[in-house]
Amino acid sequence: RMLEPHPRYRELKARSSTPQGGARAPREPPLTPDEIRDLQTWFHLAWVDPMYRDEEPIRSLLQKGRGFTEAEKRSLLDWGVACAARVIGTYRDAASTGQIEIATSAYHHPILPLLISTDAPREVSPSIRLPIPAFQAPGDAAEHLRRARESHTRRFGAAPRGTWPPEGALNQAALELLREAGFAWCASDEAVLARALGRAEPGGENWTAALCRSYRVETKTGPLAIVFRDRLLSDRIGFVYAAWQPDRAAEDFVTRVLEAGARAREQGVQSPLVTVILDGENCWESYAEDGKPFLDALYGRISAERGIEAVTVEEALARVPPSETLPHVPVGSWIAADLSVWVGHAEKNRAWAALRRVRERDQMAGSDGGLPEDRIAQAFEEILVAEASDWFWWYGDDHQSAHKDEFDALFRSHLIRAYNLLGLPAPATIRRSLRGAPAEGIDGEHIPHIAPTMDGRDTHFYEWRNAELFDAASDQGADHRSVSSMRRVLFGLNEANLFLRVDGVSGKDLENSSILLRVTLPRPLEARAPLAKGPRGALEWIPGGAAKTAEGEDAGEYAVGTVIEIRVPLLRLGASAGTVIHWRVVLEQSGEAVEVIPRLGEFATATLPSDFSAQNWSAT
Repeated sequence: RMLEPHPRYRELKARSSTPQGGARAPREPPLTPDEIRDLQTWFHLAWVDPMYRDEEPIRSLLQKGRGFTEAEKRSLLDWGVACAARVIGTYRDAASTGQIEIATSAYHHPILPLLISTDAPREVSPSIRLPIPAFQAPGDAAEHLRRARESHTRRFGAAPRGTWPPEGALNQAALELLREAGFAWCASDEAVLARALGRAEPGGENWTAALCRSYRVETKTGPLAIVFRDRLLSDRIGFVYAAWQPDRAAEDFVTRVLEAGARAREQGVQSPLVTVILDGENCWESYAEDGKPFLDALYGRISAERGIEAVTVEEALARVPPSETLPHVPVGSWIAADLSVWVGHAEKNRAWAALRRVRERDQMAGSDGGLPEDRIAQAFEEILVAEASDWFWWYGDDHQSAHKDEFDALFRSHLIRAYNLLGLPAPATIRRSLRGAPAEGIDGEHIPHIAPTMDGRDTHFYEWRNAELFDAASDQGADHRSVSSMRRVLFGLNEANLFLRVDGVSGKDLENSSILLRVTLPRPLEARAPLAKGPRGALEWIPGGAAKTAEGEDAGEYAVGTVIEIRVPLLRLGASAGTVIHWRVVLEQSGEAVEVIPRLGEFATATLPSDFSAQNWSAT
């Protein structure tokens, strides 16, 4: 639908998709800069709704078709930004006349029952494999709802009355939060209603009467109205009618609504309510002309039909308030009763476990009082983003995308930044992909056991793979440093040594420079790697100095190359098995400290049992 109407777009698609051939096959020349510019322009131009095609610059660009200039491409992008800026006002105006009702969803689109507790699916699926221990953050769920209402009120001038919980996911605990947040009504899927009525699935005796009405749920803070989508009718718009002629599709829809109303009346419902809910942004690219012919036919047919009246949820509830109460609503959503789209698979569970750990660190930082409030707040923002449903949607094998690696990397980047904002290193478990992850045991806390070669370079892929990471770019306060020499610090240990790697210090940064390991516990000590003295050498200890290291005693070592690697003997620190070492990394230039990681607080690294390797070996 997006390519076929536009010959130049089809041509460029075919050119870019042609195999480049092997050693003996003829090679298709790569796209030229002019062709790439045309492709960029057509990518955006094809998405312009037909109702705007007579506006400039859209009309001129469509007529020209090819050979677009940079100025023309920019004019299209500027038009798109200006068009998007009109959206809020258009919806606000329509709502002010009563033509539409605007509902909202939790702010970053999280699955509310899972935020409250990832144990929620056990209510309907006792055997499902879930993260241990559970992720539990009901306060975060409430915060997503608060932000959604605040954002809606700021943009549209009035608080929302209703909400579609993300993915229609509900349980009794989520309903309590919705009412507490101030919502008067919510909506979900008919499968959730079926289970609330004690049925295994929708359908059966008097099902139409059960579906074609609103309900009330009693909560601790008052009643909450709830309606349930007619899945068949909603999905026909979402997935079926795109392949039909618009008039035939509209006639089929209206006929089905009339039939549902007639059946509901026969089953005792005086004023039947048929609820249609779907992802409004997803289906129209599959329709001819972005769905306009179908929508024109549908609205025209509904307007002409005396037996049907289109109303908002608020209007429906005002005319016929709920007369029946659901005593309990079990967990469910529009797509999976056990929420297995977002939890249960090994990859999904590992993502929840990683999120739980950083959330716990954020809570500890808030109670300890050692970090500025703005840093804790920034870390919390990263966590809220990571709680969004779509990260978990793309983990596992139930949905496919060419961009799964990108989703995985983006999810982990939010967790890494949250750790670093809290002055903590990111564990190796989130520095590498969660895709293909094995099932995680109980808790499964990461231990950064490593044994790198001290040669100043990445000797092999696995050398620092299990280390913890601290990204200096995330360790910024109000006095944001534009350029840091130490870009990131990786560290880990074995039974005898603490290993440290510093990335980013090279070239002129090495002149008159040293890396200082500043230890406060178990005893105050400093170990210096004098980078300016050469690419390899022994550590200098303060107090004491390198000259006072006893003959035969291990002073530790450093190596400088593409990276800086440092080995610190635990004996020199007085750190026996089970000791927690508190330390920081300092970059010195001409004897002055110019950078410190972390800027606030210290790393806290627990040493390993003496038999750790013997108890945790593997054959790889």
